Amino acid sequence: LFFRSGLFVVGPESAGAHPGPVCYRKGGPLTVTDANLVLGRLLPEYFPRIFGPNEDQPLDREAAERAFDLLTVQVNDFLAGQEDKRSMNRETVAMGFLDVANEAMCR
Repeated sequence: LFFRSGLFVVGPESAGAHPGPVCYRKGGPLTVTDANLVLGRLLPEYFPRIFGPNEDQPLDREAAERAFDLLTVQVNDFLAGQEDKRSMNRETVAMGFLDVANEAMCR
């Protein structure tokens, strides 16, 4: 997931299983999986503890939230220079990326 020139960009690259999303604890990029985790659509307690360098940790919701917080700052910095001066929160940004991903899959 990227924010470029005022646009939410999803793919076409994939994080794959290795390194995987931010929440896999292996230094991967922000992905749709992270967005679903941040929005509460994935529950870490129902996943096996197979993440991280030693493959013994749960999904990392906090890392996904921190990554979305950084992305939200980028989005809001851009929006601050626009006429309507609106802003977005972490959840709105995550949902925006899911909307873009869903639209892209419909094409």
